[in-house]
Amino acid sequence: MKHHELRRPLVLVFMAACWPAFAQTLTERAQNDEITFVKDDDPAMNRAFEKARATLDDFFRLMKSPKEGTQGYAVKIAVSDGESTEYFWVNELKVNGDKISGVLNNEPEIVKKYKLGERLSFSRSQVVDWTYIEPAARRMHGNFTACALLTHEDPAEAEEFKQQYGLQCD
Repeated sequence: MKHHELRRPLVLVFMAACWPAFAQTLTERAQNDEITFVKDDDPAMNRAFEKARATLDDFFRLMKSPKEGTQGYAVKIAVSDGESTEYFWVNELKVNGDKISGVLNNEPEIVKKYKLGERLSFSRSQVVDWTYIEPAARRMHGNFTACALLTHEDPAEAEEFKQQYGLQCD
């Protein structure tokens, strides 16, 4: 079965769903920007992708005219090298119809065709998630893929993580 690698940005965290038993805490894994393998058919992850894509227009409208006190607007995209797919957060977004560009906010580990900090262009179909934060409210919006990964974690640790980062999962 094919796996995808999932990453987290510098501030907007993203955690693993299938950790080895020896892995450190959820928060430590997120802070270390560890790569995570998730099965293609993970139901929670596929629902997260669907939710993000269904609300992408709303995200872009908000990004274009951001609410005061919000920052860190970013999308997560899928990049493939033909054998593997790795997911990266991209910020400093520019949107022109279905064409989007932004700055890669993770260091590639599997798909090496891009570099951290590189501006790249991609299509709307590559977007699998979006996020932004309200620091004063300690609230993270979107990041549906993190919520999907939390469904695989110990409930107490998942709740601690959500509290720490202001992530609200529906």
